[in-house]
Amino acid sequence: MLVLLALILVPFAAAAAVLVIDSKHAHSIALAASAITFALTLISIAASYEYGIGSLSLSFGYIPQLNLDFSLYATAPTLVLMLMASIVFLAASIVGKYFMGERQRIYNFIFLIAEASSLGVFAASNLFILYIFWELAEVVMFFIIFMYGGYNRRYAGIKFIIYSAISSLLLLIGIMLLYSSTVPHTFSISAIIASSASISARTQLLVMLLFIVSFMIKMPVFPLHTWLPDAHTEAPTTGSMILAGVLLKFGGYLLLLTYLMLPIASHYAPYLLLIFLFSAIYSGIVCLVQSNVKRLIAYTSIVDMGIVGVGLSALNSVGTTGAVYFMLSHGLAISLLFLVAGTLDELYGTLEISKIKGVIKNFAGLSYLFIIGVFGAIGLPLTAAFIADILVFIGAAIAFGVTGIVPLAGIFLMGAALFWVIERMFINSSEATEPYRTLSTDVMVSGMLLLCSSIALGLLPFLVLSL
Repeated sequence: MLVLLALILVPFAAAAAVLVIDSKHAHSIALAASAITFALTLISIAASYEYGIGSLSLSFGYIPQLNLDFSLYATAPTLVLMLMASIVFLAASIVGKYFMGERQRIYNFIFLIAEASSLGVFAASNLFILYIFWELAEVVMFFIIFMYGGYNRRYAGIKFIIYSAISSLLLLIGIMLLYSSTVPHTFSISAIIASSASISARTQLLVMLLFIVSFMIKMPVFPLHTWLPDAHTEAPTTGSMILAGVLLKFGGYLLLLTYLMLPIASHYAPYLLLIFLFSAIYSGIVCLVQSNVKRLIAYTSIVDMGIVGVGLSALNSVGTTGAVYFMLSHGLAISLLFLVAGTLDELYGTLEISKIKGVIKNFAGLSYLFIIGVFGAIGLPLTAAFIADILVFIGAAIAFGVTGIVPLAGIFLMGAALFWVIERMFINSSEATEPYRTLSTDVMVSGMLLLCSSIALGLLPFLVLSL
């Protein structure tokens, strides 16, 4: 259906419009495009209910000599991830003007390219097109960090692009090996899955290793995670929302594809479980010693992406469904936490936990957004993460027994760190810190969008789980 193509073309067209129309309208164009994209995502989900998932696909010739089509499709996981991306980008577009000020034209151009390419990664039905969108999203995120970040933005941006380039190179080599090993040669994800048994064990193992290192960088997973705290600390608020809320899920999606396309990967799932388990617990411990609130939130992302890996490595429908739902819930909750953290930086001029007190006294609404956002991050009932946690750990327990639920310790550790932040920065009002700036209504609107989405998907999970 053309709705999938429109999902990608609308942000691209809006990006072109931003360049030629008066810059004072750049924010409005980006906001309108993100709202339309969100509506198109809802239409895609509705169409999947009405006509079936298989109806959401399109393909036309691209490079006949390589048996390559420009093709898009929708599966249950990709629709969930596109829903997540469209909500996060809409929330980020609402507050773009508040955080970017007058730097609207180039920023919104880059922002819209990031939105289109992110949706393209999830909608692409062949690995070649997926890689093009993947690489484009990485490049524009580099510019968001490098051009609009904090004091050390250049260091963080260069470190980000180096790690991203390594991840992308490994992914590309793996894709080419898969293409050359299939008969007939194809980039089609569904065709590779169908013919995976005919790919030699040696090739499968090599491709699996390439993909594993690539997604360990992208998710990220210990010890290839060091770029993430630096990137989040220096990125602008909207950049952190996009990076944590959407781009980290590229790695989780690649892991899902790895298990689907390479049967040999299932034999190594227990070993990958141990890596994800250690990464989640290690990052949870590191959360406890952070003094910068954005850096702390960045480490919670590593905990949560480790949990995603645990669910996918269970290799059963419960764990896989839970992992995909966890990516959705994490995208909403982490974007909300970064939104509030970035707003605190604007209001108080610092991100140091020890230098901000009594936020609830001056900004009660913002404080409640953060508190409930923490509930959503750790998976309290009535939030989407609660449903995701239940599914992931039931699936992991079925596959690995007691070992499968050990990563819960990572969630408890990061929860302890986040509740300490709540007590230290928000509730402790004995010596309330005076803000430097007023709070924008846009922040509250954006936060409520993310918060309401998380609660709605916690109360009505069947809206997504029945896809």
